[in-house]
Amino acid sequence: MAEQDSRKEDDLEQRITGAVPVVRSFLETVLGLLGVEVEVDIDVEDDGLHCDLNTSEEEGGLLIGRHGATLDALQYLTLRVLQAEGLGRMRITLDVGGYRNRREKVLRDMVQNVAKKVLDNGRPYHFEPMSAMERRVVHMAMSEIEGLRTESEGEGRRRHVVVFRD
Repeated sequence: MAEQDSRKEDDLEQRITGAVPVVRSFLETVLGLLGVEVEVDIDVEDDGLHCDLNTSEEEGGLLIGRHGATLDALQYLTLRVLQAEGLGRMRITLDVGGYRNRREKVLRDMVQNVAKKVLDNGRPYHFEPMSAMERRVVHMAMSEIEGLRTESEGEGRRRHVVVFRD
């Protein structure tokens, strides 16, 4: 069993390493066609790639989009390109100017405020629809608070987190 796990890890490591030039080429080509001057910095991580898209502040805002929607879409397309190239599934994270960390902090702050409300009044709270990555942050942060539970509801772009008092 340990040998099989080791082979899976080696396979993932090889696929991640092979993904670097594909991701760089895809992002530089697509963003170049959009007229965005960008430098793509790619860090290899245990389970995938983290890509920083370094560009001007104005173009960075355009790449991020409202609540990261444009960045999420580009991230999804990047993952689909890797799958089409036969590189399989792996985690791909695109970031612009530290947006992902800032957004996570905002979400964690929201979690604290929402937790207090739900614990005080007992009524469920429905977050706005958000990406899978953001829902995960909310679920994880809420799991650290006693007396609350979370569920995801809705489909597609309407999917959101609901917080309940236990």
